[in-house]
Order: sequence, then C-alpha cells, then structure tokens
Amino acid sequence: MFRTMKAASKRWLPLSILALISLNACEENTTVGVDFIQESGIQVDTLFIDSVELVSVDPYLGQLSYSAMGAFNDPLYGEVRGTAYFKPSINAANTDTILDYMQLQLRLHVMEEEIYGDTTVAGEFEVYRITNDWHGPSFRQSTPMNLGAELIGSFTDADADTNGNIHIPLGGSWDALYRELFNIDDDSTRLTRYENEDYGLAIVPKEPTNNVRFATFSTSRLLIIGREDTSSFGIQDWAYQLERNENEPIEDRLILHNTFEQVVKLDLQSMVNQLPNTNFVRAELVIEEDTTRKFTSLGEHEIRLAVPGYRLSEGNFIDLAYQFGFSDNNIINGYPLDGRFRFEMTRVFNEQIYNNNPVKSSYLYPFMGSGYVGSNILYDVDANSPKRPRLIIHSIRSEEGQ
Repeated sequence: MFRTMKAASKRWLPLSILALISLNACEENTTVGVDFIQESGIQVDTLFIDSVELVSVDPYLGQLSYSAMGAFNDPLYGEVRGTAYFKPSINAANTDTILDYMQLQLRLHVMEEEIYGDTTVAGEFEVYRITNDWHGPSFRQSTPMNLGAELIGSFTDADADTNGNIHIPLGGSWDALYRELFNIDDDSTRLTRYENEDYGLAIVPKEPTNNVRFATFSTSRLLIIGREDTSSFGIQDWAYQLERNENEPIEDRLILHNTFEQVVKLDLQSMVNQLPNTNFVRAELVIEEDTTRKFTSLGEHEIRLAVPGYRLSEGNFIDLAYQFGFSDNNIINGYPLDGRFRFEMTRVFNEQIYNNNPVKSSYLYPFMGSGYVGSNILYDVDANSPKRPRLIIHSIRSEEGQ
C-alpha cells in the first residue's frame, strides 16, 4: 500500500524533543537532532499511499443552517442542482383568524454574499406543493420527494432587499388549505390535520439558472398580512436535495464534495504495519490540492465557496452520515496551507502500537459547511510522487543506523 523514500541529517540544537517536533510541523525535508541525544539524529521517511477506497454515503440534509437552491454548471466539478423544502408553522392562538382579505407571504432570508456560480445573473425559482410526508431531522439525500404540478408562487433572487429578504406571495390550493386549518379553534385538531393533510412547499430552480443561493429557513417567516398589522410565524421544518451531473473523471485526480456523497477510507492497520521505525516522534498525513485547476477553471464572473478544511474520523461508526455531519468524536482536523492539508497521526498510530487498541477504520472527508456546497480536487494515489497522498514519519535513529 505504500512506497518509501528516506532522507536524514544531523544537527545539534538546544531544544527538547517536543520543541523539535513543533519546528518540524511545516517542513517535510528538514531533519534535526537534540543536544542530549549525543549519538542520534532524526530520520524522515516518506511513505506514499498506493491505494484508497472510496465509500458512498447518504448524507443528512435536513434542518441544516443553510439550504441550497438553484443550479450551476461548474466547469470543473460538473452540474449541480439544489431544491429546497420547507413547512411553515401553524401554531396559532385560538383568537387568531385569517380573514378573506389577508395575504399569505413567505419572507425568505437568503445569504447575501454566499453565491456558488455566476454573480451577474438572477436566479429564478418556482414554488410547488410537496405531496408526500417527510421529516427534516431524518432527511437524507436519497429521501424520495414528490411535487404537485400546481404553481403556488414564483420569485427571483434579484428581489432580495438590503437585508437579504425576499417576499414571496403564496396562493393556490395550499393557501386555501392553510387558511382552513389555521382557523380551527381546537389546537389538537388543527395540528393533527396539518400533519396529515399538508406536507409543505418546495422551491425549485427555473431554467436557465446559473447560480446556487443559500436560504436560512431558521430566520425565514410566513407572514399573514392584514390592512393594519402583520403576524409572523416561523418555519417548523426544512431540508434540501442536490442533483449532480459530474464531468468526466480527470486522470490522477480525486474530487470530493463537502456533502460527502463519497469519502476516502484509509487502512490504518496497513499504515502501522509498514512504518519504517516504531520509535517515531511525529507521524503526519499529507494530501494536496490541484490549486492550478481550482483557480483557473471558472469564468470571469463565477465564484465557488471555499472548503475550509478536511476531517479525518477514526473509529467503528454505525452511521457514517451522522459522524461526518454532526459528531466531533475521534476527529483530526486538517486545514489548508499552500495547497496542502496536514493531519497529525502520531496519537492514532501510538495507540495502535503501544496501547493495544483495536484497529479502527479511518475516513477522510471535507467539512460539510452546515449546508453550503463546496468541492475540492485532490491529487490521487496515481499522481506524480511530489503530489501524492503520503505519510511523513519523523523518528529517532541511532548512530549505528546512520
């Protein structure tokens, strides 16, 4: 699974080993010794990873901070299309009534600066009824959703005000049913019928749309507008789905999305078994991004949202989608620096070798970003050696081994 390259040298520095490790964190080809180890130096070994396993995951996309809506044909990553779903609250007081002249309106809050795609075009959207039951806390990418043909509302993101709010009149059969249920005096009857008879609304991008926007349903409201006052009700449930039509694979490259439809699985036991020296002081996993393609593949007015980093989760997980999206157990973070993501593996390997911990699976994936849509193009195991995924091992070597 690995190929090994070695480099070593010896210097004398008035530092402890802990300080030594810290100084080596950002350099792969620097090797040093310490003043109280008179006959030793630091050996640096590079172990190239020869194979990885791609694992498909069905992510949770319900009740996240942001919900994607729109479509964009990314020149590098392919076409993506987001449909947002929501269901307004109906927790009315017994004295509240929707009169005939009152209007139902969605005040949709959209993030102003966060756009994936062409920043110069306006995205157009249509609103339809959902015709099947669904629940945000358990909503996954694969959740089946059915939509009616009746147009309930429409809008363009160019209608957003300075606060990022878009006011969308809602009508049709959904308006009639919501009014009827809202005006029921008995709370239990109202809520039961609402749960069983209405499944909410979908925001669908209208062709052609060439950007993806991000709504925050937690701060959006259903407004009931009268002649003199307006009542406001929250959104009780929301989710979104993505459709992807990816481009042809690029040789020696690996594309990962922060919605982790696919993640990388690493074999930690094979890594431990092939360490050149178990007396190591630092072990680091390094993966690299193809920054050239990343920064040169967009059009003049097109932008992407940055992926802030990667995570490596180590453990025997029952629900991979929950671990990647919501859990912070057994996580090692890797943040970008000059196109490299680095992961401190020393603790993991030491526990494997010295504490007799059971061997666990390890998964590499981008941060989810709470609903934002982002991707990375990484160098694969077949790329040229300087860019391939690799382990950097710093270990103490005796004078006899020099």
